[in-house]
Amino acid sequence: MNLEARWEGPRCRLHPVLTPRNDAALVEPLAVLPPAPAPAPRPRQALPGGFAVALATAQETTPRVRGVALSGVGPRAWEAAPNPEFRQRIAQAERSAEHARDGYGVRNPRSGALGRYQFLPNSLLDLGWKNAQGQWTPLAERHGVRSEADFLANPAAQEAAMSHFLRRVEVQLERNGVLTRQGGTVRGLNGQEITLTEGGMVAAAHRRGSGMLARYLAHRTNTPEATLSARERAAFQAVERRLQDFGQVAYASMRPQANRALAAAPTGTTPPS
Repeated sequence: MNLEARWEGPRCRLHPVLTPRNDAALVEPLAVLPPAPAPAPRPRQALPGGFAVALATAQETTPRVRGVALSGVGPRAWEAAPNPEFRQRIAQAERSAEHARDGYGVRNPRSGALGRYQFLPNSLLDLGWKNAQGQWTPLAERHGVRSEADFLANPAAQEAAMSHFLRRVEVQLERNGVLTRQGGTVRGLNGQEITLTEGGMVAAAHRRGSGMLARYLAHRTNTPEATLSARERAAFQAVERRLQDFGQVAYASMRPQANRALAAAPTGTTPPS
């Protein structure tokens, strides 16, 4: 507070004068703090094998009813057919399963083999799906196939053709006596023992034909030391790979029950009635 002199008539008096305070000068400036750092993201625990393993695990645990996935993805054509695992393994062995649409649209430009199971023209002729002129038959038309494009676009028709093929191969193997070897063993070209299963023999016949399979078994049983040409050796090696690769694959016979009993009966015995 200050005093100011003022004249009042003949007298001079001192009057107090209030001076405003500069409060801002008395207040210490606030320190500007840096913004608090954002919390670090919480690391996620990686699943062993990554996303692919997690997805595969989820698919394996998805329940199925008659080949239909309850996850809403829907059935794949071979899953609703007999022997779905066997069919999938055949498609993998043919490398068609690696292609789009599970291989149903694949055409081999060199051999002319068609679809997921790589049916050769002679195979389709043998099945009655094509005639000698290379035209599609009424049997194929009943499955909606009137052209090669129809066949490649129709998974259900290809699965029907595969069912027909498997039944026919089983009958051929039954007639040439190969199925009587089921449960036995044969010594392979490399000296290893190979167990003969129905699935393995059917898979080998799919690869090289039932006649070549019979020739392989006769060679390994009767004349294993006989010299093979390069072509014969390549064919026999292809047969062996199928016998080995499909030896543990589940396979349920598709031919009539009476024929199965006949094939399973030992030579010289009468099958049960």
